[in-house]
Amino acid sequence: MFSSSEGLTMRSVLIVSAFLLGMSASAQAQDATSAKAVAPAGAGPAVVATAAEEPIPRAERAKARQDCLSENLALSGTDLRAAMRGCMQAKFPGVRLYAQDGLTRDGKPTAVAARAACKSEVDGRDLQGSERIAALTACFNAKRPDLAQRAECRKEARARGLDGADLRKAVESCAREARG
Repeated sequence: MFSSSEGLTMRSVLIVSAFLLGMSASAQAQDATSAKAVAPAGAGPAVVATAAEEPIPRAERAKARQDCLSENLALSGTDLRAAMRGCMQAKFPGVRLYAQDGLTRDGKPTAVAARAACKSEVDGRDLQGSERIAALTACFNAKRPDLAQRAECRKEARARGLDGADLRKAVESCAREARG
């Protein structure tokens, strides 16, 4: 028959082959799913649905996250993050799951993009010290009032001496009250 090292090598080849066949089958299933979501050629521009329009059930998203993680066990750090984003987006092709190109899922500028835009605006005015800080704050608050409100809620909760889970709950309830 085979020596122990040849048997181990053959077993490894069989395991890898089975794994690749499974990956191929899941990729074909994903292609079939995404083919259903593609609009016909003459139907006009495709509209990407936001997460608010088509919410994904939490359990379904958690299962997809676990599946993606099991497919990318060998990765870590930024490589894992990029692979997870790609995998999750492939599982839910019609839904925008992540911020892209400086915009959040719901079309608002990301905090980073808003800060950068405000910085370039304020730098053109040659302001210094507290005037510059006030101008940056006002600009950011105008671009992202939701984040400005959360920051205010956080400041109030910290003034009451809250931290950890209590701080998070207080900020969430305060922000919810301010929205509605």
